[in-house]
Amino acid sequence: MVNDYDKFAKERQEQLKKGLKRPHRFIEKPMMRELLPNLEGKKVLMLGCGTGEESIMLNEFGATNITGIDLSEESIRLAKESYPNCEFIAGDMHKLPFDDNYFDFVYSSLALHYSEEPENVYKEIYRVLKKDGRLLFSVGHPLRWACEEKEIEGIKCRVIAHGTSDDTPYEIGNYNTFKKHEHHFKNGEVLSFYVGSPSMHFKLLKKAGFTIEDFKEGICIDEAKDIDYNYWNKYHEIPEFMAFLAKK
Repeated sequence: MVNDYDKFAKERQEQLKKGLKRPHRFIEKPMMRELLPNLEGKKVLMLGCGTGEESIMLNEFGATNITGIDLSEESIRLAKESYPNCEFIAGDMHKLPFDDNYFDFVYSSLALHYSEEPENVYKEIYRVLKKDGRLLFSVGHPLRWACEEKEIEGIKCRVIAHGTSDDTPYEIGNYNTFKKHEHHFKNGEVLSFYVGSPSMHFKLLKKAGFTIEDFKEGICIDEAKDIDYNYWNKYHEIPEFMAFLAKK
């Protein structure tokens, strides 16, 4: 089954706690840390919170009033069990069950790209944020996730390219087109998600009323060299994720 969040919730939580998810540990989390402000005294929403591990990092930045929301009821159950100091709710990010102007900060890690309608999600986030509130979120980068797999000189490669001949149109990948993709994991999990360009997200955020304060493309940190050199070698030049910091 595609996007069976409940089935794989426990396994994902265990991997996150043990630091076994390399994309999170070596790329996405360091990228998000660089953009996180001081959250002391702020009312924080974790959007697409999964099993709640993000609350640990948010605590480090001063957050003590944290609410998490996720579509997966099993993930929410595990989050409540693991992080009792936070509030967790099962719900849809397209229809947030919160009043207008309720949160100071919204944090979302690799969740917004599961929406086919990101503009509607941005509008909902804007609604529940207080004036001058901020949104920090990460999504997949098209240079990694909008590629097609091709074999070049006997080596499997992920490619975005076009042909050089005007007479024979040839394209690989879809950098500029907002499109649905699937990723198959070794454990059998299949995730379906949407990939769009940075400029698309900039446009939709501005349309929703946000001002974009910062933008970052994730780079694999050097700590990964000693643990998995091949992984570091692949992703210290090509971004796997990107992050946006926006203000209401």
